[in-house]
Amino acid sequence: MLDFWLSIVQSLLLLNYATAHKPVVYSVQSPRSNADYYRTCAPRVRCDPQSKYRTFNGSCNNLEHASWGSSNTPHLRLVDAVYNGGEREFRKQVNGLPLPGPRELQNNLFQDVSNSWFDDYNVHLMEWGQFLAHDITLMPPDGSGPADCCAVQNQLNAIPYQCRAVIRIPKDDPVYTQTRRNCMPFRRATTSSSFNCAQLPNIFMVQTSQYIDASQVYGSNDSMAASLRTFRDGRLRSELVQNGQEFCPQRRRMSSVCDGRQNVGVCYDAGDPRVNQNLGIASYQNVFLRFHNYIATHLQAINPRWSDEIIYQEVRRIIGAIIQIITYKEFIPSVIGKRFSEEAGLSIYNSRTVYDKGLMSSTGLEFAAAAYRILHNIIPTQLNYIDESHRYVGAVNITDFMNMPGQIQIGSNLEYLLTGMSETSGRKNQPSYNNLISNFMFHFNTPDTADSSLIATDIQRGRDTGLPPYFVVRQQCKLSAVKSFEDLLAIMVPNEAKLLKNLYASVYDVDLVVGMLLEIPEQGSMVGPTARCILADGFYRFRYADRFFFDVQGQPGSFTQEQQEVLKGIDVGHILCVTTKMREAQKEFFRAPGHEIYSKQTLKCKEVKNMSNFSAWRSNTRN
Repeated sequence: MLDFWLSIVQSLLLLNYATAHKPVVYSVQSPRSNADYYRTCAPRVRCDPQSKYRTFNGSCNNLEHASWGSSNTPHLRLVDAVYNGGEREFRKQVNGLPLPGPRELQNNLFQDVSNSWFDDYNVHLMEWGQFLAHDITLMPPDGSGPADCCAVQNQLNAIPYQCRAVIRIPKDDPVYTQTRRNCMPFRRATTSSSFNCAQLPNIFMVQTSQYIDASQVYGSNDSMAASLRTFRDGRLRSELVQNGQEFCPQRRRMSSVCDGRQNVGVCYDAGDPRVNQNLGIASYQNVFLRFHNYIATHLQAINPRWSDEIIYQEVRRIIGAIIQIITYKEFIPSVIGKRFSEEAGLSIYNSRTVYDKGLMSSTGLEFAAAAYRILHNIIPTQLNYIDESHRYVGAVNITDFMNMPGQIQIGSNLEYLLTGMSETSGRKNQPSYNNLISNFMFHFNTPDTADSSLIATDIQRGRDTGLPPYFVVRQQCKLSAVKSFEDLLAIMVPNEAKLLKNLYASVYDVDLVVGMLLEIPEQGSMVGPTARCILADGFYRFRYADRFFFDVQGQPGSFTQEQQEVLKGIDVGHILCVTTKMREAQKEFFRAPGHEIYSKQTLKCKEVKNMSNFSAWRSNTRN
């Protein structure tokens, strides 16, 4: 087994890596499995190269490879899948024994190191990260079969495939000892077999479009997009509640269940099915619904001859562009560091985007199932409500209202919650998740079964999807080789490196998520060098492999220079000002109050509303 891993390292060293200013790990020598789906199962797609607008599912962005980046196509692997036997069973350690249990790893490495350290960033940074994640990745568990996977573990060989990887709870578990439970529910992820494309090793599909295109607002297929439209004046469907406040439409339901939770009154419908997951993401989805309809009203006023379709599509591409700009201007530099993002070609101010038709845009599996997931470590325990006079009103646990978003429709709760996210310091990045999501995820959804642990689930999901071990991905990123536990002392806190030695048989066994969480963050970054490498690779693809990226020129849907300048001037503060009753918003929107860079100057919402100007979209033609 050890010889096998050494051969993997040697082969990785032979890869043709991109230049430093192009941090794309994937190359033509990367896994052949990336092309398997497209050779055997991809549908034939007919494209209109003159179309000004994106398709909803992401197809035809690349005119030579029409299915690249579209919904329900595979994640991109940077390294071949690693399974025991090569197909779908979890890998084993170099000594042939099973890997340490995810909950065992959590209890020994992460359970007692959670700290309430305050960050230089506020809670909006975390929430933008989740909002963005729902635009570019969706890999749900296989929901078929028994409702409770723990309940069928005594069936021996009759255990359904999707239930064969439940998380075992140790007998001495510090949280669950009193419950006398030994099993935490876990379902294996949906594979390509559910899409009429059986492949081995397992292939995992991305069920959103794989571009930053606001699919979480509009949907990733034609039918979902149509169901969210009014087909009048370019507007999205909405519902008016107290005092005329506008919210997302209600999901059509046959009962009071909302995403698995019983007795829920309000259950929203939006482009992404996770809209109700917590109060923060539900707030963002409602804000962007309102923002769409706000812009539609302005475009209709200056272009009365435009059809419903043209207004809708123009607003859709405007909002997609704004999400791209905020992500590349504010979010990415905050996560991986301003200097590194510039060196990696991710600054939208240092250079214009030149579309690369040879670059595969697909969301990386190492990105979606590992590097981006470790940002769960900045999710706070609570969300605060703060009123317009900056007074604390109250707080809710982040887990209390999961899949129960009706709180934000009461009174001024939406404004209080958004203000609270602005004026509350976020959770400092650290090698742990907060206590609630580490032990009591979906507590109110399934009170009769073991609570879920997000950190244990993230570790198990990495194994489920066949992610390579930590050391392999470090090699892929051209970082210093890890050949012994002693090599970890230079990149991790020494005590944590020693704990790994007690848990794993070999340094070659360490899980990717575990290694990334324990790496010491790079200067100016929230993550260590391995996660930073994979994140940069992903965001490079989302920019340069997108024919419709906001500043790409020479395409039917390219924005004019004047339009680009208008778009670059819009940030989250502007959006909140025109969509809520907030009186002011921060200029340094993701910065926490008191930070040395934080600007005490605020945006006065009355002035923002008066300055709204979309005249750059004025047209004398019907279309």
